[in-house]
Amino acid sequence: MRTLTLDDLRSSVGEPLGRSGWIDVTEDMVSAFARATGAGPEYLALSLTNRVLPEIVEVAASAGLNIGTDQVRFPGTLAAGDRVRGDATLVSCTEVTGGVQTVMRITMEVEDRDTPACVVLAVSRWLA
Repeated sequence: MRTLTLDDLRSSVGEPLGRSGWIDVTEDMVSAFARATGAGPEYLALSLTNRVLPEIVEVAASAGLNIGTDQVRFPGTLAAGDRVRGDATLVSCTEVTGGVQTVMRITMEVEDRDTPACVVLAVSRWLA
């Protein structure tokens, strides 16, 4: 895990932040997600972005707020038996009252595939 200050964020736009460890996607995981949400496995890939991001980067701030997403794409598939990991890049960092707002691109890579299951532009606000 990489720990960044607000100043680090300001100076790291365009840089890769790192990768998470691999997650085994099990049949139980896919089934439980479908029962709980009524959604398919592509949305499981989306939900896993919130699991992997704290594994990739920690921001030294008094508070961090998940604002939402700017864009979500599902270029590939995700199924039980797959292994996925998150790869994050800092796309932008904008000054806001009391801190900064960032956009991080999180790509959910599927092992042994060229096409990711999901690509998300995640928006967060970090307060000093």
